[in-house]
Amino acid sequence: MAVNGIQEQIIAALDIGSSKVACLIGHINGMGQIKVLGVGNRTCNGGISAGVVVDMDATEAAIRAAVDQAEKMAGQTVSDVVLAFSGNDPKSHVVEVTVDVAGHAVSQDDLDRALTEANAQIDETGVLLHVLPAAFAVDGNFGVKSPLGMYGKKLTIALLVVVAEVGPLQNLQACVSRAHLNVVDIVHGPFAAGLSTLVDDEMKMGAACIDLGAGTTGISVFAQGSLVHTETIPVGGAQITDEIARSLLTPFDQAERLKTFSGAAIVDPADERQEIEVQQVGEAGRDSYIRQPRSNLTSVMQSELELLFGTIAKRLEASGFSGVAGKRVVLTGGGAACEGVRDLASKILGRRVRIGKPQLVGGLPQAAQSPGFAALVGLLLYVAHPTIRDMKPKPKGEGQKETKQNTISRMTRWLRDNF
Repeated sequence: MAVNGIQEQIIAALDIGSSKVACLIGHINGMGQIKVLGVGNRTCNGGISAGVVVDMDATEAAIRAAVDQAEKMAGQTVSDVVLAFSGNDPKSHVVEVTVDVAGHAVSQDDLDRALTEANAQIDETGVLLHVLPAAFAVDGNFGVKSPLGMYGKKLTIALLVVVAEVGPLQNLQACVSRAHLNVVDIVHGPFAAGLSTLVDDEMKMGAACIDLGAGTTGISVFAQGSLVHTETIPVGGAQITDEIARSLLTPFDQAERLKTFSGAAIVDPADERQEIEVQQVGEAGRDSYIRQPRSNLTSVMQSELELLFGTIAKRLEASGFSGVAGKRVVLTGGGAACEGVRDLASKILGRRVRIGKPQLVGGLPQAAQSPGFAALVGLLLYVAHPTIRDMKPKPKGEGQKETKQNTISRMTRWLRDNF
């Protein structure tokens, strides 16, 4: 059954990260309301590095385990999944075209002409993740929600295009296929995280969502209610763990525990007096643990996070959307749970920062209401609300290709359905 173009369905959302694979199975009714039926969350041991598959067997095993856990909780099996992809730094750029409308009311034919010109400028060397309407303008006046019926001399359409490299995405899809699952849609992870954590007013005023993952850090910028920029930095919490292990001479798994349970983003004067037990790599017996000041740990974490937020600031500036992002940053992802990370981010980025948790959709368990599940919940929101869907071609089977004309037709139908 479909209401307002929304098809009632059972769908699985799959987020394959460097530290874990998580799955949500949700029911979406004809009104676009979501009810989570099952949740799965499994460690991905060495299968993904910086968002890219490095061990297909380990990745497949983690996918199977996470989906199986979610299926058991939901009481049913799934075959179709919506997949988050953040690896290998997908590129986003704005395609802007202007066409003459000769002073008459903007018609669907005018929109079709603009879309045809815009489509000709879309780079086809990679995989289209998104083709999103970023802005409309009549006679240079942006902020127009729907140009149809408006009078003017010039119509401008700006589309945000997000393109991923073919190889890394195909490898990830291959792992999903080996788990006997069918990818029905692919969403850029930072975009999904923003959909889940930003409120409507933040999207309209302008805000950046920073998704602090284990292997990657995602950036998405929203303005006037639309996504205007998105990218991925191949650095995350795993690099901080590695530096802790090397600095404190402790095994990597112990470094992760120290970071999670004893660490902080900012060094406190009391850290010098507070001691922590640190297991030493290669040691056994009485020499396996030594006591060190907590400052040894927090100073490493603060230094690494300062570098990360400094890189984020540079990426925002280089994107050209630093001003559009306004004064608000929303931190989410697993790294947002770190003590003091909000204050450190605010200091380096020069913006007001809050910690973003996923929207409380129906049936979402307490364990999944943390920042680490933001992108996963965003996948379900993307499917449930056609107004935030984009005009990209759907994933095609092997050997099939979306033609230029089909893409234009899909864009035209999108505009007719939404305006």
